[in-house]
Amino acid sequence: MSQVVNLAIPEHEQMQVNQIAAQLGLSVENLYLGFIHDGLISCQQRLYFEKLKRLSDSNSVKKALALLDKAPEIEPFAEDSLF
Repeated sequence: MSQVVNLAIPEHEQMQVNQIAAQLGLSVENLYLGFIHDGLISCQQRLYFEKLKRLSDSNSVKKALALLDKAPEIEPFAEDSLF
């Protein structure tokens, strides 16, 4: 499903978009769709990393080390060994 959205874009930026679209052989619409797609991915990644940061801030090093202490001591698989 598509939706029409009107944007007010400064003239100098619109000129740059037109030039880049022409150089890439894309329509202006497809270039904007690419910008939106990339921007959405960037925002999702930023939100995910902020969530990870909040989680890490809420847990102490002491708790993390205690959790690691519960892991069984086993030899790594041959393909995972450094030596």
